[in-house]
Amino acid sequence: MISNYLKIALRNLIRHKTFSFINIFGLALSMSICLLFMFVIKDAHSYDNFHPKAERTYRVLTEALRKDGGSEFYASSPFPVGRTLKEDYSQVELWTPLIAQFSGEVGGNEDELYLRGLFTDNTFFEMFGFTLAAGDPEAALSEPYTIVLTKDWAKRLFDQDDNYGELLGKTIEMPAYASYFKITGVLNAFPGKTHLEFDALGSLTTQYALEKAPDASSVSTEWRNYYSTYNFVRQKPGATVDEAEHALTDIAQHKLAGLELESRDKGYRYTLQALNDITPGRVLSQSMGNGLPSIVLWFLTALGLIIMLTACFNYMNLTIARSLVRTKEVGIRKVLGAKRSQVFWQLIGEAVITSLLSLVLVFALVKALKPVLEWLNFIEFVDAMQSADWQLYGIFLLFAIIVGFIAGVLPAAALSKTSPLHVLQKLQNIRFIQRIGLRKVLLSFQFTVTLVFLFLMTIVWRQIDYGLKLNFGFDQPQTLLVEMSGLPYTKLSSAFSNVSGVERVSAISHTMGTWQDSYEDVRSDSVSEKTGARDYVIDHNYLDHFSLKLVAGENFPENPSQQHELFVIVNETFCSQYKLGDPGTAVGKTLILGDSTLVVVRGVVEDFFFKPSTYSIEPLVLRYDANRLRMMNLKLDSQDIPLTMATLERT
Repeated sequence: MISNYLKIALRNLIRHKTFSFINIFGLALSMSICLLFMFVIKDAHSYDNFHPKAERTYRVLTEALRKDGGSEFYASSPFPVGRTLKEDYSQVELWTPLIAQFSGEVGGNEDELYLRGLFTDNTFFEMFGFTLAAGDPEAALSEPYTIVLTKDWAKRLFDQDDNYGELLGKTIEMPAYASYFKITGVLNAFPGKTHLEFDALGSLTTQYALEKAPDASSVSTEWRNYYSTYNFVRQKPGATVDEAEHALTDIAQHKLAGLELESRDKGYRYTLQALNDITPGRVLSQSMGNGLPSIVLWFLTALGLIIMLTACFNYMNLTIARSLVRTKEVGIRKVLGAKRSQVFWQLIGEAVITSLLSLVLVFALVKALKPVLEWLNFIEFVDAMQSADWQLYGIFLLFAIIVGFIAGVLPAAALSKTSPLHVLQKLQNIRFIQRIGLRKVLLSFQFTVTLVFLFLMTIVWRQIDYGLKLNFGFDQPQTLLVEMSGLPYTKLSSAFSNVSGVERVSAISHTMGTWQDSYEDVRSDSVSEKTGARDYVIDHNYLDHFSLKLVAGENFPENPSQQHELFVIVNETFCSQYKLGDPGTAVGKTLILGDSTLVVVRGVVEDFFFKPSTYSIEPLVLRYDANRLRMMNLKLDSQDIPLTMATLERT
């Protein structure tokens, strides 16, 4: 029976070549997009699947409640929250803090590299599924100034591919900490993808030691610092999330009472996020990792369904368009004794075979388009073309069968009920809905789905086009961004300025036009209450580099001799909100930054969008402090960009 269905299906496909090509190619185009989305979605769900007891592991989130009535969720939370939850409440059996303040230059084999790591303790190896190729997990992070390297960094620093035990006891210098760190462990290759990003692990006792230095900021005791630490807890068997969150509410009420919070905040709430829900998960500030958020995956899923439905309806309409020929065929088969179910499954089989042939074409299309797809930004962070396995191939096969069934079910149901007495009746006269022909219903639905898709794409395109053409208030020259990686500003600036093809060099603390954020409490003579303002540290070249216009005052001087900050530049919105008067009047007035830093307004810059255009223009403070510059901006005027880039890399 099945072999007979296959023979008839293949004969029909071969006999009607143009019709078959349109159906197969149409389904293949839609399926190729859907399969690409499936690669991305599968990759997104492959994060953090190797940790033990993940079902009882959670991350503590912070909800910062703003005075203006809004709130913002952070993936990080104050260090003392996790410690208090573990020590004073009974629900938690294990607590692991990860402090994202371990970074700096390291040296080895005459190379200087910039390392990014986390401060943590030995519970890290119990909480997560990382293992050591060398070292003792129960003691590796016990003593101050000890470090555990990844295999990749062991190779970078010491060119070591095996015998990692030989590295134990060796030291690496980190000038940022004015100390040497002793290597006490080397991690095995990560068992899978993870949202945790680090090159090395430093001992938590090092953080405690650093906090004892004069004027050092404290992370381990500061309840208002919800930016630096990621607190992970493992609940005891039987403990519920509600119990732990009730404990977190109690902690917030008692420990934050009487504290002076950030000027924009009126309070904080702490909640738990399951480890398995981090990636993919909700969009959070201070997130770690490159995993796609859930909202992107839902959008891709919806988009894929719309595209696939359009292709399925196209198949239905083309099949119904040939209804006269197929009605005769079905009538004759029934005259010869075929049952309705046999005819139904024969037609379904043809649709499924068409879909499977489309699947073969899909793999050829995806392989051919692979070089183009890898240029897409979001593909850069996923193994979209390399992560296929037999499980995924099975999903693809099932997907093709389902698509074939959906595409063929309506024509098969309509054609299979044809009576031998109606052999010459056109299927288009069958009433699917009273007074409306089946083809009209399908065509109307297909046009509706297509129009919805076109409307959505038009809206998205117009938004993108608006964002690209929006006047941000500054020039956007051909600029290369270079992370300074802890190197001195003056040294880098001098070296890059001498490279042919580099017209101008400037620097900034963090890149404008992004969601990178810095906030400082500010007071003026007219506004005595602390109010938060966005702040950036720039050099004296930055305003000219991006043609930012000063409406009053003057730019920062070149290389001013200052031990402490002396002056700032603000925008027009700042003058208005802090009641400094018009820009000319504002120049020369005194501001207080933070608790006690006195500065003078040196200039006022015309308002411009320094955050993404989804933000309104806010008060802005531009500061000058060479020690806080982190990103170089190189304005290129060369016609031979590849040659300039190669020269810059050598420099």
